[in-house]
Amino acid sequence: MSWSFVEPESHLLLTMSVVVFLATLAFVIPTIVAVRRGTATDAIAWADQLPRDVGATWTTDRVLRAVDASCVAEGVVFPGALRIVIGSVVRLDLASPTTAPPAPWTATPDGRSWWAPMAALQAVPLTAAAPTASGAVVAVGSDAGETVLVDLRQVRGVVALDGDRAAREAFLRRIVDQVRTAPWTVGTTLLSVGTGPGLGTPVTVRDAIAAVATDVPSGLLVVSRMPAGEDGRELARLLERRGGRWACVAAAPHALARWTLDVRRDGRHVSDALGTVQWSSLGVSPVPSTDADTATVEADARERA
Repeated sequence: MSWSFVEPESHLLLTMSVVVFLATLAFVIPTIVAVRRGTATDAIAWADQLPRDVGATWTTDRVLRAVDASCVAEGVVFPGALRIVIGSVVRLDLASPTTAPPAPWTATPDGRSWWAPMAALQAVPLTAAAPTASGAVVAVGSDAGETVLVDLRQVRGVVALDGDRAAREAFLRRIVDQVRTAPWTVGTTLLSVGTGPGLGTPVTVRDAIAAVATDVPSGLLVVSRMPAGEDGRELARLLERRGGRWACVAAAPHALARWTLDVRRDGRHVSDALGTVQWSSLGVSPVPSTDADTATVEADARERA
């Protein structure tokens, strides 16, 4: 039958076609959204089943100790590294440029980075544990099979998390887990303000600011969000001091943050500072069943490392 404006059957056919089309959209679009959300949720659940890679912890410890040993051997003052990328070649993005690295390191022409083959670092004699200056070095994920680490102190400001809430919580757990269990973070104090359990010793905003101002001992402060008003400005100012021994991660974005990482449910975080990094590649240690078990679990993890 051909369609015509004057034929009632044609009007009925058009109406039925529109109804079928809308019904199809009503079914297909929610299904696609549900599948995508389900996949994303599965990505977070999968990441939480990934145990900590002991070999990766050992490698990072070896690299940090080799950096210190090579500098000590040649009397070079290490300027600190903001970012460390570990693969077959290790690259250090320095906190301040220098073009005179110790062996086996090679500096880029601008002096902003050092690099060395992993095989050469394995031959560096180690005489001491990782220096206390490494107490806020944490892996933030992987990129093209290489491990990306950041010295949170060298950021000299707040690292804020934006994006999906569940992904932010998962990523933050990984940061805290490393500070609690890595051999190079022994002695790093963990304080928290306004967060859930297991992310550090709970304190008030003023107590947290006092700890950062005192700078002894060194530590990591985890906040649910930056304090409002003068407290937030004071905390940001203290963290930005050169040579400061505290770092801070905020679980929500803020205008005063030095870095902001957009943490996503697909297992990545994206930022201007680091580009795109796969955070879900980071394993976690077993979570203690109660707060009373925390000290025992941390001690056991340090002994294993």
